[in-house]
Amino acid sequence: MNVHLFGLPLSTHRRLKQESDGWQDAVREPHLFRSTPISTNEYAPFTKGEIEHLAAAVAEGFTHIVIPANRDWKVLQSRFQFDCRVHIARLWEPLKDITWELLKERLQAATKLDEVWLERLCPTDVRHPLLLPPSVFSTTRDTHRYWYRCDVYSEEQIPEAEELLGVVETEHRRPDRNGNRSWIDGRKLRYRVDPSKHGLSAADRAKSKAYRFCYEVPPRFHYDVTDDAGRTFMIQIDGKLQRVAHCNVTPWGYVWRG
Repeated sequence: MNVHLFGLPLSTHRRLKQESDGWQDAVREPHLFRSTPISTNEYAPFTKGEIEHLAAAVAEGFTHIVIPANRDWKVLQSRFQFDCRVHIARLWEPLKDITWELLKERLQAATKLDEVWLERLCPTDVRHPLLLPPSVFSTTRDTHRYWYRCDVYSEEQIPEAEELLGVVETEHRRPDRNGNRSWIDGRKLRYRVDPSKHGLSAADRAKSKAYRFCYEVPPRFHYDVTDDAGRTFMIQIDGKLQRVAHCNVTPWGYVWRG
């Protein structure tokens, strides 16, 4: 697990780094830790450059992000939700007064929780339901918004999320006419993993790694999508509703004609 503390003002960052003797014991072994300061004060909005810097760290595998709650953390939560774990360290004291012991406590609590989350909920291969695109894949009443319900931040919620993934498997993973199992959504659209991997995500074009729920998505990974009965269907492509017999979809919901 790679943990990234992001958003401490530079002066606070320097003080805490010195207090911790170079971030000693920030997280337990074998986890890796990185802290990136920001140049403005704790209440200013994140800049475009700061967000891009964080995105570059995510591409290096630092997918467990801890952000002080004093800043506009909702911007980062929106940007990285479902790709990363985004923890909000609710440090009620002003950041200029925060102690290393309190910050270390928050970091280690986030790490401990994510150890359990990784073991019990994180995708382990491309067949996992959390890789399906929430903006495109249509759920049922029993599986509604399951991605959100698995993006949990307390250990008490993990068993319920595990049970929900079992429901998703039962509701949506069905054999096709050839007996091969793949995903079928609430509109009866069939999502098959495309072994040819001819799709290009933004990360693929940039030749960087991409993550979904902390799982490294293979380059060019996407789904082939068809109607289960072989009919044409309507789907949004580049902001326009189009009728197709087949399309390709990435885990991030990017759609193009096949």
